[in-house]
Amino acid sequence: MTERWSADQVEEALAAFDGTESRALRILWEIQELERSRQRRKARHDGDMVSFGDMLQSILAGLGMADLDRVRELDERWEEVAGPQWGSNSVPVVVSKGELLVEASDPRLVRMLRHDAERLVVRIAERFGRSFVTSVRVVGPPWRRGW
Repeated sequence: MTERWSADQVEEALAAFDGTESRALRILWEIQELERSRQRRKARHDGDMVSFGDMLQSILAGLGMADLDRVRELDERWEEVAGPQWGSNSVPVVVSKGELLVEASDPRLVRMLRHDAERLVVRIAERFGRSFVTSVRVVGPPWRRGW
């Protein structure tokens, strides 16, 4: 990915990959953004030190992405948090600007899960707070979407 890509374009491109590929590409893109940010800060402050954690959180916030700890916990506890209908039929892909992208295991399940999205938002809010996930977008598996 190049500097010419906007955050929205990156999000759209990452949605085309499965969870593992998407996470790997996201990390690579964030590292690239981190390096650009470091170079800009160095040019401005020449010598001021900024911690890696602060810089990473700043980048993620600028992209509208949720904090890594909550995303990691949601991923690890998906079946418990999402409940049996969601947990066994889908995987969380990414949280960006309050929207949780969920990939259904089968294209036929997409409509069913979309119908239940508001209840999922409520369950997630109970565990992580109301501002973490405010909407859910359900997509089918990439190989069925023609990618």
